[in-house]
Amino acid sequence: MPSTASEAIVHAILLRIVEERKSAGMSQERLAELSSIDLGVISRAEHLLRIPAMASILDLAQALDLDLSQLLADAIKEAEKQAG
Repeated sequence: MPSTASEAIVHAILLRIVEERKSAGMSQERLAELSSIDLGVISRAEHLLRIPAMASILDLAQALDLDLSQLLADAIKEAEKQAG
């Protein structure tokens, strides 16, 4: 469970990236290739074990062709909903 609002937003972004990757039928390995992000970083991020650098999160989102502004807006809404 995220302890701050910003952590909640980042978690929501990471969960959305996982959802989009799986929806596209893409493996973590393929996402690593497309984003030039280490597979271990992706795995730990997807399991919310470690928060990657913002640049890495942006690279992952771009590799999935996600609209960054919409991704952030959706994550903020989700974090607010989770906060109650």
